[in-house]
Amino acid sequence: MAIQHGRRASGGVTMRLWAIPIVTLAVVTATVSDEPSEGAMRAAFAASLSAQVQNALDFVAEASGEDARDKIKAAGTDRFEIRAFRKLECMHSDGKSGYVCGFAVDIGVIGGEFQQTLTGRFFRGPDGLAFTHDA
Repeated sequence: MAIQHGRRASGGVTMRLWAIPIVTLAVVTATVSDEPSEGAMRAAFAASLSAQVQNALDFVAEASGEDARDKIKAAGTDRFEIRAFRKLECMHSDGKSGYVCGFAVDIGVIGGEFQQTLTGRFFRGPDGLAFTHDA
């Protein structure tokens, strides 16, 4: 029985030797993949912009009535399309969770299209990645 135990221990050492590089790779990958992807940033920015548009519509309805809000919606000025989104530099946010990232975005609206380069903070929110202009 002592000999069989010794053989298992030898196999266990081999397994542990393989486990070290695998664990190291997992830690490095987890550290690197912490930065938000371009696709996740685009989705978070779009969700933030949609929420801002909805807040503006709610304000118009409260201040000027439902008819005023309905006119905005009928004119299509509440609609937008993110036509292009390009991630620029990202760095860990100082003092706040997440990353401060720059990005270039092309947004189509009823009157045409505009391009902007923006910077904001991307962080894990209750529903996934979130965006705020407060960097």
